[in-house]
Amino acid sequence: MRGAGPGSPAALHQMNQAHVLGAVRRADLLRLGEIAELTGLSRPTVVAALDELCEAGWVCYADDGPPGRQRVGRPARVVRFRSEAGFVVGIDVGAHTTEVVIANLDGAPVATAHQSTAEAHDRTQLLSVIRATVHDALARSQISRSSVMSVAVGSPGIVNLDERTVVHAPSLPGWASINLAKELRSSFRAPVLVENDVNLAVLAECWRGAASPTKNVVFVLWGERVGAGIFIEGRLHRGHGGAAGELGYLSVLEPDGEAAADHDGLGPFERAVGSRAIVAMARAEASRRPTRTSRLAVTSPELDALEVFRAADAGDRAARRVVDAVIARFARGLAPLLLLLDPDMVVIGGRLAGAGDAMFDALRAGVHRLCLVNTQIERSLLGEDAVAIGAVRLALSDVEERLLPRVESTGPPRWAPTVEHRAEARA
Repeated sequence: MRGAGPGSPAALHQMNQAHVLGAVRRADLLRLGEIAELTGLSRPTVVAALDELCEAGWVCYADDGPPGRQRVGRPARVVRFRSEAGFVVGIDVGAHTTEVVIANLDGAPVATAHQSTAEAHDRTQLLSVIRATVHDALARSQISRSSVMSVAVGSPGIVNLDERTVVHAPSLPGWASINLAKELRSSFRAPVLVENDVNLAVLAECWRGAASPTKNVVFVLWGERVGAGIFIEGRLHRGHGGAAGELGYLSVLEPDGEAAADHDGLGPFERAVGSRAIVAMARAEASRRPTRTSRLAVTSPELDALEVFRAADAGDRAARRVVDAVIARFARGLAPLLLLLDPDMVVIGGRLAGAGDAMFDALRAGVHRLCLVNTQIERSLLGEDAVAIGAVRLALSDVEERLLPRVESTGPPRWAPTVEHRAEARA
């Protein structure tokens, strides 16, 4: 467009708005003089930009200044970002639970809702659960669907953004080849973005979790399923086919293994170190020595993987043998990933991240023996909410990319969606 290129009045106009809006978003309240100082813009330019941002609904003038400031004479005009100008929806679709988080434009949650997906036996039933959970969250927040500016969904499996489908999702019945964005778009006027759930978890940990503000991070989901999200130089790495980080299909522990799921949808590495594997090993260990006292033998009918770790921490020898074997396997699978990527940090999330500090110490020692450098290994700070929080972050990035004034000359912001995501949002 003529007059809209770099350096044109229109482009400079947008840059001024972007600089002013950025300054206001980074602070709770700012005076006009403070905005001018932070942005390097003249006061008249700041006022002109604020007038347009106010008209667009992104900022407003507050009645009072920041707490504790003495006001002498005529009060200074104070500006704040209108985080309530719109909302985003983050959805985590899991094999056991669907979680929905509604957040304002600062990313602060205003409502959450959960529903079980355990009884959903096909895609129709699962979609019904997702829609019902969204409805519940909107009702709790008293937010209308028209106020939602963007929606992001985290799903197990490989997400093909070119074809807008979820592929290879054995943990969810009938989920392969579903166009999740199309299915959910009818429920919203806003764009719907779809991403792999573990990829969203690593975004969340780098945003507000254990890895903030680290630029090179591997997030490992460890539960019944095992997967990794990879963040390199401040950007999500998805790989050529969207399959980067599919750690559960690693066959390094099987000499003649192959990357194939079993009838339960578990890959080779998941079958070796996942929750089911730990329980199976514990039961086998308890039955091998039935005359000996062990917490594994007493609790075997209702045994849970975390209980095996707790028993080991309590001094149960049978549980200790199981845990030692599992940690050795897990370290052997994790080490190749760290040798290839050399990240700043590994964050362990998922249900088994709830094991005690002794497990993490043993895992660190096991990994460090197999690697050239001692990579920092930490527990997730976000727990089971990581995927939904990452979905909120992706939806916010979409709003920032499509709707908020941006400084184009500096390139996309750190959290901007990928080219594929932007194409999906505008479709």
